Amino acid sequence: MDWDDLLAGLKPLRQQLDRVAEQNFITDAAVKIYCQNGCSNCCSLSVNCSFPEAVAIARELTAEQIVTLKAKIPLLQQISTQAQDLKDYLRQFRNRFGGCPFLDAAGSCSIYPHRPLSCRALLSTRNSSWCGVDFADLHPLERDAFLSSLDRDVVAFPTHYLAATQEMGMELEAAALADMRDRFGVAVSGNLLYQVWLELEYRISEIIPQGFSATRKYLEGESLDLPYMLHLQGAERG
Repeated sequence: MDWDDLLAGLKPLRQQLDRVAEQNFITDAAVKIYCQNGCSNCCSLSVNCSFPEAVAIARELTAEQIVTLKAKIPLLQQISTQAQDLKDYLRQFRNRFGGCPFLDAAGSCSIYPHRPLSCRALLSTRNSSWCGVDFADLHPLERDAFLSSLDRDVVAFPTHYLAATQEMGMELEAAALADMRDRFGVAVSGNLLYQVWLELEYRISEIIPQGFSATRKYLEGESLDLPYMLHLQGAERG
């Protein structure tokens, strides 16, 4: 029952973050939030989450969504192994990957009720067009003007995303990972899409209860420990 209990524990975490996000949408007139249905520029970012969140999503996918996801995994693996460093990986992901495979034809999130905490926490204080900008491509004067316009007391500088929800999202994700580590002796996090695919293809949730060393050994043995895709924390339980 560990996994059922662990996944059930995600619901109050989601609700807690959603309440804070809703307060910023409705009650905080001092900070305008521009997010709306279909504004999917932020969905070109590489999304990280806890493994329990990925398992929860894997359990809800339709056959069509699974086919769409699996078709994108070879490119994700290629970007991961070809990237020179994390910065290069993030840029290649945004420029080459083509957006989240869970977007529908209208540009809306097709897994919205189950989306990760990191997605729920990303609230834009600027027009959505800025969510698709690669700042490396901006003229330095334009970039500096934009950065100087940001309120550092409000945003997670140097981004234009709301700091309060970002901070809470990280705290709640850490809580989910701590719960996982307490139960299994290992906490797994990393790229959302890769983790969902791992669960669908390899049933990693059945390996994880064996502990940190067994999980790491399995991933390494199957050549699944790709750069920038996974992060393991923990140690064997006594």
